[in-house]
Amino acid sequence: MSRFAVGGFLHETNTFAPGKTGFTDFTLVTGDDSGLKTGAEILEFRKREMNVGPSGFIRKAEASGHEVVPLVWTSAQPSGTVTDEAFNRIMDLLLAALAANGPYDGVFLDLHGAMVVESYEDPETEIGRRVRQVIRDTPLVAALDLHGNITQECVDVFSGLVGYRTYPHVDIYETGERCAVMLDYLVQHPPLKKAFRKLPILLAPSMMSTMTEPCLSIYPVLEGLEKDAGVFSATIMHGFLPSDIAQVGPSVWAYAADQQDADRAADALEKALLDHEAELKLNLLQPDEAVRQAIQKSAHTEKPVILADVQDNPGGGGTSDTVWILEALVRQNAPDTALGLMYDPAAAAVAHAAGEGAQITLDLGGKGMPGHKPFHGAFTVEKVTSGNFELTGPMNRGIVANLGKMAQLRTGNVRVVVVSGRTQANDQAYFRRVGVDPTKMKILVLKSTNHYRADFQPIASEILVVDAPGAIIEDPAKIPYTRIRSGVRK
Repeated sequence: MSRFAVGGFLHETNTFAPGKTGFTDFTLVTGDDSGLKTGAEILEFRKREMNVGPSGFIRKAEASGHEVVPLVWTSAQPSGTVTDEAFNRIMDLLLAALAANGPYDGVFLDLHGAMVVESYEDPETEIGRRVRQVIRDTPLVAALDLHGNITQECVDVFSGLVGYRTYPHVDIYETGERCAVMLDYLVQHPPLKKAFRKLPILLAPSMMSTMTEPCLSIYPVLEGLEKDAGVFSATIMHGFLPSDIAQVGPSVWAYAADQQDADRAADALEKALLDHEAELKLNLLQPDEAVRQAIQKSAHTEKPVILADVQDNPGGGGTSDTVWILEALVRQNAPDTALGLMYDPAAAAVAHAAGEGAQITLDLGGKGMPGHKPFHGAFTVEKVTSGNFELTGPMNRGIVANLGKMAQLRTGNVRVVVVSGRTQANDQAYFRRVGVDPTKMKILVLKSTNHYRADFQPIASEILVVDAPGAIIEDPAKIPYTRIRSGVRK
């Protein structure tokens, strides 16, 4: 039996988003997969099969007979650059717990890969370095979101890095399991050989769902390599575009007992991505044109047409409160439409105070982005609610959410799901919670880039991707980078 420490520190940083991310942001709880957890609180992840890394790791490690030692785990919603104060404060907590509870046979960290801190462009590497000062040569394995901006230095400092391989991320639990398998291997065998490749391209997130091409053709290459007896583990990392750092962008890596096998696998993954570069051209519609097409298409189908508001995705650091598409829907008198999730705690509070059935006039959304204006209009309060509720979609299995005060506000035929906790529209339960059945809508507007696909694509007749302004810029050629390394193709 081995003794494995478990901790985590996750943040996906949009350096172009307004404001900074401070310590209190890491303590906010919108569900049992968020906030700051210490000690035995982390072991709550093992109670059920939750789609979070520690759940998969702890359950797999304990099933294999190992002891799990909980440290500190925290996650904040994607947002602006993390402050030095927050980073150092959380690292002090993590390192203190690490030092107090040793020794260990191995350490597992649940990380993201696209955090940016005021003083560190590559904080995941800094996390690894600081942890190494405590554990020295003890095997150190981390789980990563596939949107990490990973560096050679990060691969060097960790014994193993294992990335998600689905987008939407429906395999976070399984990634934790894969980390447990790797750590179990490393405590019994010599260190694995590593091969890392950084690609000279940038990938638009809306084009990279593993439910659509070209990823449907790319990922079987990874799976085929792992079936090869010589390759222990391989990862494809898409990168995270809204990070103004030198090493922004995709990468691939592989582990094997033999260096030649690791290099062969990394080269094959690099080639698989580059061979599909020409297929990654964007096709975005302006809000009014997207709404016009959605109205037209919805007249000939029983299933909803989805408008993906990809540049106001809070899962990528968006404010989740822009109203460009809402304005277009109202202008064109769109039929039976639901839009979500609109982050506006003030509007939710007004709706709760007024009560269901009330007629209210307010300024909705438009408060997070500099220069943006709210939608001023009259609404009927159709439903108000608050408290815990269970999410039901493939990406959120086993997770209980709490977005504070929620409301369904209706103006004309357009229903807006207003929330007090910022998160992306990747689960039908968010809509059903306020009395909206997504399957009965003619049009659905979802503030999400790709995660919505797991739960909504099966009920949709068609998906249109919208070029509405937000804190995220989907087209790499339009992102005003100042630090990106030379030679990268946009």
